[in-house]
Amino acid sequence: MKSLTIFTTASQRLAARLFSRGRTQADKQRGASALEYIVLAAAIIVIVGFLATSGAGDKLVEVFEQLFTDAAGGGGTGTGTGT
Repeated sequence: MKSLTIFTTASQRLAARLFSRGRTQADKQRGASALEYIVLAAAIIVIVGFLATSGAGDKLVEVFEQLFTDAAGGGGTGTGTGT
């Protein structure tokens, strides 16, 4: 009986300590910060700028135009055996 009392008391103290602790920095941080959004926006701007000033942008436009043309035409040269 005494060992059960000791175990119960110890578990209650542990639970009280765990639930009464203050919030840590990891608990306070939720979602992305403004700095992370700024870095992401800067990376997108750099990529779009590179594509706009090089020939890669034209090639990308051609690829997407072909993709949409194929999709509008019902596909392309698929190897499936559909009906």
